[in-house]
Amino acid sequence: MDDGTHWDVTTSQPAKGRLWLKVVEARNLLVQSTAVSRPYCVVEFEKNEFVTREGSWEGRAKEGKGGVVRSDSGYMVDGGDAMDLGSGGGESGDRVIYSVWKHEATFDVSRPDGEVTITIWDRAGAVPGEGEGFLGMMKIRPSRINGKLHDNWFRLLPRQWKEKVKGEIRIQMMYRTIPARALTAADFELLKVVGKGSFGKVLQVRKKDTGRIYAMKVLVKKDIVERQEIAHTLSERNVLIQATSPFLVGLKFSFQTPEKLYLVLDYMNGGELFYHLQKETAFSEERAKFYTCELVLALEHLHKYNIVYRDLKPENILLDSTGHIALTDFGLCKENLSFNDTTNTFCGTAEYLAPEVLTGQGYGKAVDWWSLGILFYEMTTGLPPFYSENTNLMYKKILHNQLLFPPGFSEKAQSLVRGLLERDPRKRLGGGPEDAAEIRRHPFFSNIEWDKLLKKQVTPPFKPKVESETDTSNFDPAFTDSIPVDSLPSNSAPLSETVQENFRGFTYIEEGSLAASANAHPTYYMSSVAE
Repeated sequence: MDDGTHWDVTTSQPAKGRLWLKVVEARNLLVQSTAVSRPYCVVEFEKNEFVTREGSWEGRAKEGKGGVVRSDSGYMVDGGDAMDLGSGGGESGDRVIYSVWKHEATFDVSRPDGEVTITIWDRAGAVPGEGEGFLGMMKIRPSRINGKLHDNWFRLLPRQWKEKVKGEIRIQMMYRTIPARALTAADFELLKVVGKGSFGKVLQVRKKDTGRIYAMKVLVKKDIVERQEIAHTLSERNVLIQATSPFLVGLKFSFQTPEKLYLVLDYMNGGELFYHLQKETAFSEERAKFYTCELVLALEHLHKYNIVYRDLKPENILLDSTGHIALTDFGLCKENLSFNDTTNTFCGTAEYLAPEVLTGQGYGKAVDWWSLGILFYEMTTGLPPFYSENTNLMYKKILHNQLLFPPGFSEKAQSLVRGLLERDPRKRLGGGPEDAAEIRRHPFFSNIEWDKLLKKQVTPPFKPKVESETDTSNFDPAFTDSIPVDSLPSNSAPLSETVQENFRGFTYIEEGSLAASANAHPTYYMSSVAE
C-alpha cells in the first residue's frame, strides 16, 4: 500500500495555520449489504478526528468536468459529470451507491508533514451483526499554499489488498496561515469530564475558533508542589512534545495560570482500553496480540529517546475511532535513562510493578516489558497474574509465586509471557541492548508485518462505535456524568514567586513574537507545539 495511499498536491513550504476541509460527496461506492446504506466518514489530521453525519445515498453528481487523470503517485479524478448511481455491478448482493455529506471542519495545523486520512464506513454493515462495513479510504498531504482552494476527486483504496473497494470521493481543502497569539482557557468550551486523577482531571473541550475537539488535562499547581511532583509534571510535558509515534497521544497546546497547568491533547473518542476490557471481561488472544504489538512500537519509540514509561496499564491506553491504540499519561516517565543506567524511584501501579522496583535494587527500561507481560495476561484472562486485593500479598506474589496459565493459553503466548515476566531483568525478553527488537522476533509475532503496523496499515480487530467527534459513550459514565467545570482550587493561597519559577519551563513558547513577549513580561502564554 505504500505507493498508493497518499498524494502530494503541492510541495510548498510548510507553515503554521489552519486547514479548512469539506467532505462533499462520493460516487460509485461498492456496498456489500442488502440493508439501506448509512455511509459516513471519519477524517483524521494530526491525530485529531471528526465524524461526518450519515450521508444521503440517492442523488446526482452535478459539478466538474469529468475524466480521470493519472498522476505519478496514484489516480486523481478531477470533477465528474452528472451520473445516476443505483444497484448493479459486482458480485451477487453488491450495490453501487452515491452519497452526499457536505460536512465541513477546520483543523489546527502544527506539523509540516501532517496527512489527512479519510475513511468511509457503512453503519448498515457488510454482514448483519458483524459490525460496520468498510467502503474505502484515502490519504493526502494537504497543500500549504495560503488561501488556495483545492477541489478534487480521489480514488478510494482498500486497507489491505484482499478488500473489495470501488469509487471516488470529492474533497475541498484550503490552508490559511495565522499569526501566533497567546491563548487561554477561555478559548476552550468545556464539554465533558472524561478522566480524573490525583492532581486534577481531563476534560473534553472544543476549541472555539476552529471547533476542534481536544482532551484538556488540568493540573492544580498547589497539589503538585505539596506532593513534590514538579519534576514529573515537567517531564510529562517534555515527553509529549517528543511524542511523534502514531501510538502516543500528542500535545497540541500547553499553558498555565498562577493556579493551574493545562495540557491540551489529542482526543481519542474510542475510549480507554480499560473500559472495553471491563465490559468484555477478556479479549481473544488475537485481539490482545494486536494491542500488544502496537504497544511494543509505542514503548520502543520512548526507549529510543531514553524514556522509561513506568505506568503501563489499561487505563492509560486509549483507542481512536478505528480501533488503534494511543498511549497516554506520561506523568511517571523517567527521562535520560540509557541502557546501562538505573533509577530507584518507587512509582507505578501495584499490579504492574516489576520485581526490581519492589526490591529497590535499581531498575531500567526492562520494567516496561514486565508491565507489558502483565497487561497481555490480563487482556486474555481478565485479571493480572499475581493480583490480590491485599497489596502486600500481591507484592509477595510478584516476587515469589509461580506463573500459572489457564486453559486456552497457546504455547507461543505462554512463551511470550514467560519471557516478559522473567524476574531477572537482565534475562527478561527485551531486557538486553536490543530492547524491543528482541520482542518483535519472538515466534508469537511471526505473522506480524511490523512496517505495515507502524503505518497503521493493519486492520484493528475491533472498531469502537463512535457516533460523532464529541461522542463520550466509550468512557466511564462515572466521569462523563460529572459536571465539567474549571474552578479555582479551594483554599488556594497564592504560590510564591520562587515556587512559580519551577513552572516557568512548562509553557511551550515557539520562536517569534510569543517568545519575545515572554522575555518582556511574566505572562502565561500558550502556543502550538512544534514537532
